[in-house]
Amino acid sequence: MANEVWIDEEKKFLDVIKSVKIPNATLEGVANITPKQIDDLNEIPNGGGCYWIWTNEPVVHSMHKNKIPNPFDGGQVIYNGIAKDDVRSRVKHHLFGLEDAGWSGISLDIYFGQTQSHRKKIFASNGKVPYIQRTKIAKRSSKKSGITKGTEIKYYQAIRGKEDLAGLNLSETERQFVIENQEDRIFFRNGINITEGKHLDFDYRAYYITGLSTLYLEFIEKKWREQYGLPRLCSYSSGR
Repeated sequence: MANEVWIDEEKKFLDVIKSVKIPNATLEGVANITPKQIDDLNEIPNGGGCYWIWTNEPVVHSMHKNKIPNPFDGGQVIYNGIAKDDVRSRVKHHLFGLEDAGWSGISLDIYFGQTQSHRKKIFASNGKVPYIQRTKIAKRSSKKSGITKGTEIKYYQAIRGKEDLAGLNLSETERQFVIENQEDRIFFRNGINITEGKHLDFDYRAYYITGLSTLYLEFIEKKWREQYGLPRLCSYSSGR
């Protein structure tokens, strides 16, 4: 009997949060900057908040196999997260990171050194690796799945070999490194520096909301991902 009281209270709670607003798919009305140098990040207020990283640089690999957000403005949101203490520093680690940074950041560039800290693999013969989306033509119909012969099917393929890197936006230096490297795995750098090399021809945009309670921040992140998709370079749908 006592438990029914809390079940009723939960129903009230869920009814209330249904009306709580979160940003839409294109982040309309959310403050944003398109930084070109590190000092531009000073526009982001001090303090905790949530953020999204958008770019028009081609990004085709994904750290998961879930639904991803739809593109807009000629680009896509490739990462989002919350920073309970300092959004500005978190965006800095993502977009103006040092080559040897141990901080986790968006995974786009190859790390050329010997890794001893936490870095994600760009490819490996085993273990957790990114995925790229492939297409194939169905050779036969299937009533169970509703697929007819000749239908184009999209599927995710784990990046296991060097040949799977062909579609990624790599610099000539990175491609040469892949060719010459004899290891059966290569790692991503933690974060990128948008003032370097292959990133110079593209825009990166940081959307941010600051000054919110942790409870609301976590609600926004969870509900935005549920409604619009998990950005490509996020590893977890919720939590860390």
